[in-house]
Amino acid sequence: MSVKTDVGMQVKMNTKCFAGIRDLDRGVTIDEAPILDLCDFVDARYDCADFRLICLLKTFIDYRSLLADATVLRIESTILSFKYAMDEPGSDGMCFWSENHQLLFAACEYLAGGCFPDRIFDNDKKPGAEHRAKAKSLLMRWMKYRFLYGFNEFHSNTYYEEDVAPLALLADHAEEDISVRAKIILDLLFLDMAHHSFQGAFVAASGRCYETQKRDSQKADVNDLLHAAFGFGGADYVDDWTRISALFLLCKTYRVPQAIIRIAHDPGPFTVRDSMGLNLSEVKRELPNAAFDDRGLYLWAMEAFTNIASISLTMAMFEAWNLGENTFLRDLSKVNIPILKKLGLLPALVRILNPATQGVAIERANTMTYKTHDYQLSVAQEYRPGFFGDQQHLWQATLPHRVNVFSTHPGSPMFDDPARNFSPSYWVGNGKNPHLAADQNVLLIKYDTRGRKGYLERARQAFVHFHFPEDDFSETIHAGTFHAGRVDQSYIAIRSDVVGTLRDGFDLVFTGRVSHFAVVLGSAAEHGSFTAFVAWVRDGGFCGSTRRFSVSLDRRYELADRNGFFIDGVPVDTDYPRFDTPFVRAPRKPDELIIAAHGERLTLHFDHAVRTEASAEEAFHG
Repeated sequence: MSVKTDVGMQVKMNTKCFAGIRDLDRGVTIDEAPILDLCDFVDARYDCADFRLICLLKTFIDYRSLLADATVLRIESTILSFKYAMDEPGSDGMCFWSENHQLLFAACEYLAGGCFPDRIFDNDKKPGAEHRAKAKSLLMRWMKYRFLYGFNEFHSNTYYEEDVAPLALLADHAEEDISVRAKIILDLLFLDMAHHSFQGAFVAASGRCYETQKRDSQKADVNDLLHAAFGFGGADYVDDWTRISALFLLCKTYRVPQAIIRIAHDPGPFTVRDSMGLNLSEVKRELPNAAFDDRGLYLWAMEAFTNIASISLTMAMFEAWNLGENTFLRDLSKVNIPILKKLGLLPALVRILNPATQGVAIERANTMTYKTHDYQLSVAQEYRPGFFGDQQHLWQATLPHRVNVFSTHPGSPMFDDPARNFSPSYWVGNGKNPHLAADQNVLLIKYDTRGRKGYLERARQAFVHFHFPEDDFSETIHAGTFHAGRVDQSYIAIRSDVVGTLRDGFDLVFTGRVSHFAVVLGSAAEHGSFTAFVAWVRDGGFCGSTRRFSVSLDRRYELADRNGFFIDGVPVDTDYPRFDTPFVRAPRKPDELIIAAHGERLTLHFDHAVRTEASAEEAFHG
């Protein structure tokens, strides 16, 4: 089977489950045609087939007694004939390697092997028991690394849904050692959503975030999860059972711990600092096993294919797994040059070409989120300044009524085919990353879009822009280099050394290769009237230069190209531990996490498979 075309994001990210699954869970028979449609999609091996297959596995495991024999046989055929891994025979159009896909494929293979341990799977002619054992090893490693390092697709309001669904099914149907650990990782995902939510929306700096969800958090893919876990959205919220999150809604053995629920409902003020993922410079040291299914898959979970630190292993995997026809990876054939591989010159080739695809890699993020009753600011501190970007969403300010403000340097996709033509783009990611750092309600940003052109880079834009939805504000001010807005009693101001122009009612454009910005948030409770807040920000010192940029308000904030972030001349450490929040503190690579909030306590220990809850009263008597 060979898939030469991609069905496009609109189709792939659309219906992943079927509305009737809710009725099946209630013991009611349904029209089974949507199930057969999912089988067709999976059988075609389109990208995101794994999203559909996990729902088919749920249906087969839990509801097959309610289905017609022909439908059961069709699902069985789909499960047994699927390609579960890159090292299996056959060409396809599937993405196996991103963080969420690695989990989904491994979960599907594990559960499929459990359903048919003695059957020979059609694609690779191996028994189900062998598939299950292989997938179990992959699952253990995937979960272990997320406990230690956090998520590569950090704080993603799209891809956390794709992580939660397979983990929920594993919680219900895996062996105990997998099930408990799946619940632990579910706890961490919901902890992230609790830490970084504001007024019912999961709005944070993120490793992967798309335009629709950035501009309107009511359309975030995790909203069904937030409603089920925390009650966000209220009594009138309507779940979408065609989403993959249906698997979480139907989960029988996992419930979000009370400590995490309490965090989600805490209005602040508080600051969350967390570390997610690894830098490319850390991977070899942290993951000394260079095997394809260890260091190799971790690098590919980072989407690090053509970086100096990854290119040699990438090409070894590409050739060993015969990926030359894969929709996403086929262009790697251009650098699959035997003499360069033999002489170890692929990293040198990357240095020479400087491919823009290096920016696809999601490296370590140190995120600061400051949450108050009136606003939230979330920033990936000093994330790869000056480098190419892709889908990384590096900062966001959120005001009441889901008013989102953020900025990007518009990029252009490096490829034109439907599988890869959507990022970076006008609102998704950055062509070139800014240098940015924040403390509580004050953010400094420097864009410098000069520098060396990259291979595959399209025309580089000579402007940056802010999403500033004019009509959603109660009041706004636009005065050249100063822009401000009020939503009820919450305020935001943007100060720059470049004149900004509002276009189309939401696109605040600043032209220039180098530009500096101070973004300041406030409220009536903190600063009095909007007029007083505006005067306070406008009257403060503002000095942008090539190498140092400073803003003076109640304190002096400074961003230096070479030396980092300073407040009143004192360096601010933006290299964070795994967690530093009022509710959980832990170093990177923790053995144990203790989460405590408002009298509730949760203890997690991955290696020992420990997951215990206690209230303050229980802890006292214990």
